[in-house]
Amino acid sequence: MKRYALALIGLILFSSGLCVFGEAVISKYENTNWVLTGTISLILINAGLGLMVKNKWGTF
Repeated sequence: MKRYALALIGLILFSSGLCVFGEAVISKYENTNWVLTGTISLILINAGLGLMVKNKWGTF
């Protein structure tokens, strides 16, 4: 059960990172400060992928 919960948290972090990445792209094209949101999106995407791979998300 713990493995499934951690894999689900990884999926949520990954998808949240993609959403924040979209906000960073929009901020970049509006010439506003986008570096912080881009960094946060990078952290979320990598953390989500790491949790999904560590807990073998694709082997259900």
